[in-house]
Amino acid sequence: MPPLYTAALFDLDNTLWDRDGAIRATGRLLHETWPAVRAAASADEAEAKFAAFDERGLAGRERLMARTLEEWPGIGLSPEALAEWYLQKSRSVLPQDPDVLPLLRGLNAASVPWGIVTNGPSSGQHLTIRARGLEGLTGCVIVSEEAGCRKPDPGIFRLALECLGMPASRDVLFVGDDVAADMAGAKDVGLSTAWVANGQLWPDGVEPPDHQVPHVSQVAPLLLG
Repeated sequence: MPPLYTAALFDLDNTLWDRDGAIRATGRLLHETWPAVRAAASADEAEAKFAAFDERGLAGRERLMARTLEEWPGIGLSPEALAEWYLQKSRSVLPQDPDVLPLLRGLNAASVPWGIVTNGPSSGQHLTIRARGLEGLTGCVIVSEEAGCRKPDPGIFRLALECLGMPASRDVLFVGDDVAADMAGAKDVGLSTAWVANGQLWPDGVEPPDHQVPHVSQVAPLLLG
């Protein structure tokens, strides 16, 4: 069976790596690292609170650090120092996903153009790409802070397509986990879509994507045949 698509764009967080899982694991690492956290919360409570403070990335790094230090001032670090600890630990606290790199290397071996389109701060997202072993696999990495626009803004998708040298068409598959930013945003510029469910159900009343997969690696047949 020939591939259905000739190129792909991937979201980063909760698509090419388990960001939510890393946040939960970082909350447990806070508990393990600082006595002040252990004195005030169980490991499960620390995990749940840190994840709640993060709001699935919507809180932003500054607010996440402020909430964490307000909850556990005995950590005794400045917000900047805690942010540095968080950036390093959260990107490496989980083991590498054994299925992600084979997918991306397989695309390269088959000469399938692909890139990454991610919302977030430049420093954090490039650190994630490096820490997760993705650096150098593609020359097309579009980060919202550098692009000056965020998904679902059409501009960030167009920048990525220009980087790939591809027109906006149904031949390009966008793979991501966010219903609005990824799926609706990509569809609005004329791309095909594959939703990475991560154990979630597609919301009622929303037009479904072209494909739903439980894990990003399962888009391989769509791109490689």
